[in-house]
Amino acid sequence: MALDPSPLGRAIRAARAEQPPGWVDLAGSIMSRVRAIVVPSEPILTFTEQGTPARDEQGSETYVSAHVVTAALRRLLQEHPTHAPDTIDLHLDDSRLTGIEIRLVARYGVELHPLADTLRPQILEIVEGLLGPAPGLDLSTIQIEYVDVTRGDPNRT
Repeated sequence: MALDPSPLGRAIRAARAEQPPGWVDLAGSIMSRVRAIVVPSEPILTFTEQGTPARDEQGSETYVSAHVVTAALRRLLQEHPTHAPDTIDLHLDDSRLTGIEIRLVARYGVELHPLADTLRPQILEIVEGLLGPAPGLDLSTIQIEYVDVTRGDPNRT
């Protein structure tokens, strides 16, 4: 094995040589705790503008984490004091996004049907921005259900 002459390589070798006793056990304990906290996320297939699966330079299909999609939708749904997301469920079939189910909490006095009609195109725009135009995914595959009504901003309750 050749020695790395770079400063980073020398620093890595020095740090490994200076490991205190029990470091391996401690590192294993830390990693097991991290693995227990981090929840795996489903990969979601991305698409080209032509509706075919997107591929990288090596020809492999490309995916986006479901956590990324859910986080982007949660940000969208928390922008206004009229509504807040309770849950966001992504429905997948063989890594393809086939539907979105959103449960919202709305502020008292908000017209619920018009709000849902306004949100669906925004939701679809976010998803298509992340995944491309997924075949079969359209406004009709986005289900919005209201699970509660509150006084004031539902993002603050």
